[in-house]
Amino acid sequence: MDTAPQAPQNSGNNTNSSIPKQPIESDEIDLKDLFIKIWAQRKLILIVTGIAIVIGLLVAFLSPVEYSASCTVVPQQTEKSGGNLAGIASMMGVNLGSGMSGETLSPTVYPNIVKSAPYCSDIMQTKIITEKSSIPITLYEYYTDDKYKNKNLLSIIAKYTIGLPGTILAAIMPNDSKHLAQTVYSDTITGKVISLSEDERKVYEIISKNIQLELNSKDGYIVLGYSFGEPEAVAQITQNLYTTLDKYVRNYKAQKAQDNLNFVQSSYEEARADFLRKQSELAAFQDANRDLSTASARAILRRLNSEYDIAFTVYNELAKQLEQAKLAVKQSTPVLTVIDPVVVPNQKSAPRRAMILIVFTFLGFIIGVGWVFVKPFIDDLRYSVQTAQHPQSEQSILNKQNE
Repeated sequence: MDTAPQAPQNSGNNTNSSIPKQPIESDEIDLKDLFIKIWAQRKLILIVTGIAIVIGLLVAFLSPVEYSASCTVVPQQTEKSGGNLAGIASMMGVNLGSGMSGETLSPTVYPNIVKSAPYCSDIMQTKIITEKSSIPITLYEYYTDDKYKNKNLLSIIAKYTIGLPGTILAAIMPNDSKHLAQTVYSDTITGKVISLSEDERKVYEIISKNIQLELNSKDGYIVLGYSFGEPEAVAQITQNLYTTLDKYVRNYKAQKAQDNLNFVQSSYEEARADFLRKQSELAAFQDANRDLSTASARAILRRLNSEYDIAFTVYNELAKQLEQAKLAVKQSTPVLTVIDPVVVPNQKSAPRRAMILIVFTFLGFIIGVGWVFVKPFIDDLRYSVQTAQHPQSEQSILNKQNE
């Protein structure tokens, strides 16, 4: 009986070679596949980018127009003096300090001044002339009275969409309660405490946001500016920013000079009393010891002469310093020197329409491309959630497919 031929047995080496090799997976991103995905969904990307461009155009052309004006000033440098006097006076236990020449504020403190509530309250009273006012009005009136503002569609849309809750609350709240609400601010520079109403607080926040101050410590100058909707008015406001800041620094310098005068005056009175006492002691000793026959008497005389000379030196120097302090209080020297005055701007500073359009176009393209790559993951996640919630439906679908 014939037997079926047996299949030849392969050796162990041939067995491994007959199995097809699996391709090794690579973690590198295939740029070709990425471009294919993007090209396949190019219509979606173009639609999203087009929508973003339309939104950018609306934002660019509906945003309120603003002008910026600025001036460049150089703060006065404080010169220290009285070093020799301080060394002499220190021997007598008197500290003359370092403000002998009329100390001024450090420029690093200026940003805190221009953002403070007292300073912005003074700026609120700036008189400006706008297109909708035939007479000068204050900056506070401009920001609180709607009839002076330039209407734009974007602000109206924002008011009745994002700002709708605030608009409803403002309509419901009585006018009296708006003015009665007080916010207290304390100025850390001058120590002045000021109370602002609700309207004044809102204007203070607007002014503080629109003030620009650039401090260049290396070159020693300050750029002070403001942003506003009208060119003539922004120049007037910026000029008042400089004038008010100069007034604040002058007042601080005058106060420091007065404090220095009071200190030198008291030190002078003490030194004068000490000098007169030493003078009386020396004169009394000389009258009582005319012969100076003993060594101890001569030693006491030398000690009294030495004390008298020191007291006279301190008294004489303080007398000179007292006259200088009196002059420092009376004199009025410029504190902020203008090197680049305020000029009425002739070009808008905002909105920067080209930049807005570029940004929205770029964002639209990024969002479109991102959605192309994220959508498959969202679909997989949604499918996983659905199958986890309804496992029987998935099994029935598979059964039908098998049949």
